[in-house]
Amino acid sequence: MLAGVGETLLRKWLLADFGLEAVELALVAYGADVAAQVWKASTATNVYAVKWSGAGTNTGHQVAAFLADSGLPGVPELIRTAEGGLWSVHAKKRLTVTPWIDGPRAAQTGLTDEQWSEYGALLRRVHDAEPPPRLRDALPKHSHIDARTPALAEEVRTRLETPEGDVEEELAAVWKQYDHIITDLLSNRPPAPTGPRVVCHGDPHLGNVLINDGLHLIDWDDVIYAPREQDLMFMLGGMGDVGPTTPAQLDAFLAGYGPHTVDQEAIHYYRHVRAFEDVVGWSHQAITGPKEPYALQVTKGILTKGLAALAVQ
Repeated sequence: MLAGVGETLLRKWLLADFGLEAVELALVAYGADVAAQVWKASTATNVYAVKWSGAGTNTGHQVAAFLADSGLPGVPELIRTAEGGLWSVHAKKRLTVTPWIDGPRAAQTGLTDEQWSEYGALLRRVHDAEPPPRLRDALPKHSHIDARTPALAEEVRTRLETPEGDVEEELAAVWKQYDHIITDLLSNRPPAPTGPRVVCHGDPHLGNVLINDGLHLIDWDDVIYAPREQDLMFMLGGMGDVGPTTPAQLDAFLAGYGPHTVDQEAIHYYRHVRAFEDVVGWSHQAITGPKEPYALQVTKGILTKGLAALAVQ
């Protein structure tokens, strides 16, 4: 039995919705999105990535399909449903199918300087894309994660007033030690940038990059129409091993990306937003699961040497 949905039911959905007869299914465990499940689905002739998710909005799928259909290399195509749609819906979650990319995540292997340049060029192509006005106007202008984070923060604070177990007790100590940073993230957000908006992936760290005959940018759930600093922030420090870790890597990325004068105030804003989301989100996972000890360690890393410390400078 697969977590969340059984193999028999998933096979039924794939056959009815996409005309795909799965002969083998394997649950893929990766990432922080507890609202999503991903499987590797094999048919007699092909292998697919199947995602069942309630995260984000359906505009992410529409943008990915537009980019792939436009021939932009590095964006996997979406397999259409039998009715020509980009997804089907079951239990209020979207089921999507893309070709399986058989390669490691860049977060696991890192990128060579040449690949960093390739990734810069890929992200620039995304930002330079011009979707049809109807799709552009439908894109979110603000983070859907950010909108629900204050309520999660209050839930975490309340829970940590009477912590239970070693993980919660340590998390409570961490929140107390870094109260000045957490308070800043909660109540001292910089002004939102007003620069020109472009299509942004929203979460383009190396955990969402696959390597196989080039680079492939996946997981488009967090697409947003925003200044390009929304995405560039991930490359300019504070992201650890899922961003550039040396000046040479950053230079290679920027060389591939091409000319752009970075708005440092916009970078500061998006760091602040992301740090707020990450500290609260990982803290909440440390309380509610899964993998509570791991989520605790991630939270500590963000506060001690990661994005949060950088965001409040």
